[in-house]
Amino acid sequence: MLAQLQNRFDQWIEQIVQYLDRLTVRERIMVVFTTIFVVVVIVGYSLWKMHSLAEQQQKRLNDLKDLMVWMQSNAVTMKPVNELELDKSGKIQRVAQQQGLTVSSQKNGEQLQIVVTHQNYAILANFLTQLAQMGLSIQKMEMVSSEGQIKLTATVQ
Repeated sequence: MLAQLQNRFDQWIEQIVQYLDRLTVRERIMVVFTTIFVVVVIVGYSLWKMHSLAEQQQKRLNDLKDLMVWMQSNAVTMKPVNELELDKSGKIQRVAQQQGLTVSSQKNGEQLQIVVTHQNYAILANFLTQLAQMGLSIQKMEMVSSEGQIKLTATVQ
């Protein structure tokens, strides 16, 4: 296949050389100059277009980053009004549901012992952060990793 491609390329070059040989010197120079000019214009336009598209994507990326920062900074203030009416277990269940976690809880007097399992530490850390933002304090916390899962046991007050 490579030899076949080489043969076609050689035939094409031979046809171009024969065409140029039939032209006068002045016409040959004009054809070569015009060809070089067209190639330079096409390459230049391609580079400019790629640069323009890259700038657009960079602007879009920066806008999305700014939006993410804004959303993260305002996430604490964007709480529903009825959130204050929830009890401890309701707040825990709401945060767990937002994170896609399953929580088992056991009431022990004023305190509530919760157990959450997930494979990603960042999800569990975010879960604890949101609990703290909702006004719950964590008295005792233990994390145990086994078989790719992290088990979080915490006492919340």
